[in-house]
Amino acid sequence: MNRELRLTRAFVDLADTLAAHFDPLDLFARLGEHCLGLLAVDAVGVVMADSRGELRAMSASEDGLGRLDLFQVQRDQGPSIDCYRTGEPVDADDLRSGGRWPEYTACALAAGYASMHVLPLRLDGRPIGAVALANRHSDVLPADDLVVAQGMSDIAALTLTHWPAAPRRPHDLLTSLQAAVSAKATVELAKGLLAETVGISLTQAHELLRRHAEKRQLSLSTVARALAERRLDPRELMEETSEPF
Repeated sequence: MNRELRLTRAFVDLADTLAAHFDPLDLFARLGEHCLGLLAVDAVGVVMADSRGELRAMSASEDGLGRLDLFQVQRDQGPSIDCYRTGEPVDADDLRSGGRWPEYTACALAAGYASMHVLPLRLDGRPIGAVALANRHSDVLPADDLVVAQGMSDIAALTLTHWPAAPRRPHDLLTSLQAAVSAKATVELAKGLLAETVGISLTQAHELLRRHAEKRQLSLSTVARALAERRLDPRELMEETSEPF
């Protein structure tokens, strides 16, 4: 499959809100997967503001990047913070040369990332979050890759406004943002419970939740809520999968 066709399919996938199990957390994971498949990047992370404008770590393709995003939110320091506040892309082509975020840079290098390119997650020109493209080597991302990543991020932000499906109200965007943040918190609780119970990593727990949700045609947040409320046995998820992680 050539890149143009893969790109077309990526945009269609990110714009799809018709599936019964449409979920904003899965949307961000899919955004990351498409970036990894189409761009010269090693990891992708998404942070998003809640209804009060406070950033939350929403999705990361690797645990190391997820911890970095959490560090940024807690310390109020890093390229994603700057990108969200200015609404402009932030490029750190070589973190080893130092920069504006000494603590963040040290943590990023320790996690194995040498460069970071961050694009605004925006809606109608207004930043609602940021998408980080991380690499383990120092390099400048091709301009075309950055254009593609920004386009996919814009589509994902627009798609988010269609969740939850409810009567349209003037504050729908804030409602959607807060609902997505709340769903993320539930998923993190379920991941921790699942990882602790069956002895797997948080990344493996997330993948197990996704597989179960896809198999049952449910949203990720629905499965996570059932697990967190003890209506779903963690061992049941482990027993039903025969595929390796």
